Amino acid sequence: MAEMIIPYPQLQKILERTCELAVIKPRAEEMMDIVEKKLADLFEIAYENAIAEGSDTIKLRHLPLTKGFKNSMNLFRAVIEDEKVEIEPIRKFVLARIPADMPLEEDVVNELPVIAGTLFVLVGRVIKALHPEIRNVYPEHIEEAQKVLDYTL
Repeated sequence: MAEMIIPYPQLQKILERTCELAVIKPRAEEMMDIVEKKLADLFEIAYENAIAEGSDTIKLRHLPLTKGFKNSMNLFRAVIEDEKVEIEPIRKFVLARIPADMPLEEDVVNELPVIAGTLFVLVGRVIKALHPEIRNVYPEHIEEAQKVLDYTL
């Protein structure tokens, strides 16, 4: 069983509000696997960008965050504020799991909870875009979302 970045009850509410999806715990855990992989991918590219720039630290600009990703970050920010999600445990969880090839600047560390949570929202939004009529998430929906995110992130 995967340890969750965001406590499951809060994640349920977040996905309901941001994507109009109902997610049972086993599906949330499958989504968690995608989130961890995509976090690693984002930081792999950030590391490459920092090296190319000659930087000794990973800065926010090194992360390949698209306009769509940033819009989803704003959506996630609004919901976690309403749901009173504790971000410090998320930050610690993510810091323990991302590759530590180079130090992170403070603004990156501060944004880690939002970046990680946004990845959950992106998985949900991809599922909803592919299947606007569904409410309940099934394994095949998560597999499809993973393929799309593998192509785009």
